Amino acid sequence: MGGQFCPRCMTAIRDGAAVCPVCGGDVNAQNAPSFLPVGFELADTAGQKRYVLGLVKGNGGFGVTYIGQQTGTGRLVAVKEYYPMLCQPSRSPDGSLVPPTSERGAYEHGMESFLQEAQTLKKVANIPSVVKVIGSFRANGTAYMVMDYLKGTTLRYQVAKNGPMDFEWLMERILPMADSLARVHDTKLLHRDIAPDNIMLTPEDQCVLMDFGCARSMEDGRSMSVVLKEGFAPIEQYTGHGQKEYTDVYALSATVYYCITGQVPPAASARLNAKDDHLPDPLKPPSALGAKIGPEEEQALLWGLGLQPQERPQNARQWARRIREAIPGPHPDPDPTFMEKLLRFVRENKLLAAVLAAVALGLLLLLFN
Repeated sequence: MGGQFCPRCMTAIRDGAAVCPVCGGDVNAQNAPSFLPVGFELADTAGQKRYVLGLVKGNGGFGVTYIGQQTGTGRLVAVKEYYPMLCQPSRSPDGSLVPPTSERGAYEHGMESFLQEAQTLKKVANIPSVVKVIGSFRANGTAYMVMDYLKGTTLRYQVAKNGPMDFEWLMERILPMADSLARVHDTKLLHRDIAPDNIMLTPEDQCVLMDFGCARSMEDGRSMSVVLKEGFAPIEQYTGHGQKEYTDVYALSATVYYCITGQVPPAASARLNAKDDHLPDPLKPPSALGAKIGPEEEQALLWGLGLQPQERPQNARQWARRIREAIPGPHPDPDPTFMEKLLRFVRENKLLAAVLAAVALGLLLLLFN
């Protein structure tokens, strides 16, 4: 990418400009020294694809994400760099990451997991409402995951800017994403970090699930540690055992709770302590916090926030179906069973169904005569 560009949105701009005419960003903004500098060029392992990086868009316990652009094509991308904060790696002048000798083993093990997860995420690349992973590679003593860049704002930003959301308005956008989450689960993959800052609301008014940095394949009975987000993580994530589809259901329900109330739900650990002490559950119904939500809708949402896994919907399809049933008006299930399809056909085509039933009855009489 030649010439000057806006590090915030990657738009090419004329030399000497101080402010981007597209996004209004500071053209001379730079990243902190611990991150890769604006304008840094990355090349994949084969050297076939190259990316120019802009500003950091987010960072967490395991990685840092930059906006970038693929050279030659101009494609906007999000580049996630493996950067485990707990290992305290240092940044060399050439951009490489170097962990302390004492953390080398943990650092290498985590990097292998990071690359394996990127490969796993390619399985869900064609599922709607899920961020698409383009590729992954090693470079600079670390690893990178390249994804489509999503324009828009997170649900957390939307709540901070505009206040709590209308439940039914939100569910029109969340439910298609929940259907996609069910398809992700079909590949035996869990997200494990669903939260308001990991769901993007795009300019097309679509909710997209992103940041699969904590994703893992389902592992029955084996430990799956994760950096917890208090209020959004269910109780089984505190132990690391027994995480399944219902784990993501809790986090998604907690996200909806936050979006319609503006308040983070009480931590699952605090709820368990209250139960053990024979005290009321500190989780208040959304309606008690001012949310405009019907009784059946509220009951369906709170089902997803069941403290113990057996008290919740066991998968995203159950959760989405219950929510759709609770919302007034026709909301056909996008993934119905065979019997549900048959009953729907009968309801919508009563005359044809009656004719087919008569033909079937006639055939039965012929067979038994």
